[in-house]
Amino acid sequence: MKQALYLQQGKEPNGSLFLARDPGGGLLYRLDGPRDSLTLHSRFLLLYSAGRQRARILRVGLTDMSVYELRLDTGQRLRVVRQHATRKGGLLFQGKNWRFRGSLETRCFDIVENSRVRMTHAPCWQGECGFCYGLTLDGEEPDHLFCLCAAMIADSAAVLPGRCPLPV
Repeated sequence: MKQALYLQQGKEPNGSLFLARDPGGGLLYRLDGPRDSLTLHSRFLLLYSAGRQRARILRVGLTDMSVYELRLDTGQRLRVVRQHATRKGGLLFQGKNWRFRGSLETRCFDIVENSRVRMTHAPCWQGECGFCYGLTLDGEEPDHLFCLCAAMIADSAAVLPGRCPLPV
């Protein structure tokens, strides 16, 4: 099942870190958690628009080199290693046969399983509400949620001139 989303960085000081919207602008998910990137351990919640928790993200490490444990409300887990300073750069996935293809710097990337693209991600625009990214997700709902969390992890720490990353 394919799904298109727009992912926006939150702008409110005490608001959500990210908002995921459908193509019509309706709120689907939000990511809540601390904005302090200097701690070595943080917890974030991916909430459905009605407030129901769909996933929990636990981070250990700093934003340039961190390990994230993604836990869905169904009990499924995925570990994501964010490694910005290595030769391969990007995200490593443990628990699925996924690989990262593209660039964290430009925020243009895919998540690929064998030859099947699970997610495409690219910048769309920058406006009053911050940066917005277009995502196309393929697969079942658990894969959609894992991909959405991975996109939020990538967008929180990729730095381009003039951009201000959020500390997820």
